[in-house]
Amino acid sequence: MRWLQSWLRRTALALLIALLALATLTARAVERGEAAMAESDAAFNRGQVRDAATHARRAAVSYAPGAPHVRAAYERLQAIGVGAEVAGEPEVAMFAWRAMRSAALETRHVALTHHEELERANRELARLEVAVQNRGTERELLREQKIAWQSLSRPVGVRLWWVAVLGFGFVSAAAGLTWVMLRGVRPDGALSTSAARWGGLLTLIGAACWTWAVVTA
Repeated sequence: MRWLQSWLRRTALALLIALLALATLTARAVERGEAAMAESDAAFNRGQVRDAATHARRAAVSYAPGAPHVRAAYERLQAIGVGAEVAGEPEVAMFAWRAMRSAALETRHVALTHHEELERANRELARLEVAVQNRGTERELLREQKIAWQSLSRPVGVRLWWVAVLGFGFVSAAAGLTWVMLRGVRPDGALSTSAARWGGLLTLIGAACWTWAVVTA
């Protein structure tokens, strides 16, 4: 029964550490995102639209599920894109739509988290790029716009290195914890130093890989 108690304690400790790490990473992302949006607001109020879009993109990339700064960042980029075009500044508008597109792509993991924003950015960029050239008949322009949209909408693969590192981290940490639980504690409750050492090392390597993948995502 002692080995079961030890197993439960170790499992609870591992889950607590994972929860604290996740909370810390989320809080850090929110902190960065809020700071970037504050800079975007200040630049927008000064009339520095490009800087406002740049900071908004940084806020969007500092992704945390449900964080208000992420939605605010995409709304700011959309407002700049639409407003700049109305003001007769298509280059600024395209800058904003490109920022939205790159933010949506950079925060993709196994799946896109902002599919609608990416589609909108692709559509607006395709239209503006063709409109700026302003060559040919209306039919030719529509055809070129369709080609540009198809090029921008071409599926972009998931970053395989990110998936590989994240998967290795998870498997390594799980294997290390399992090794410690099964081999690190003898039936009489005594600790096997050698097994615990190797299991702990494997767990630390896995946790480091997992953390690095999440931070650099």
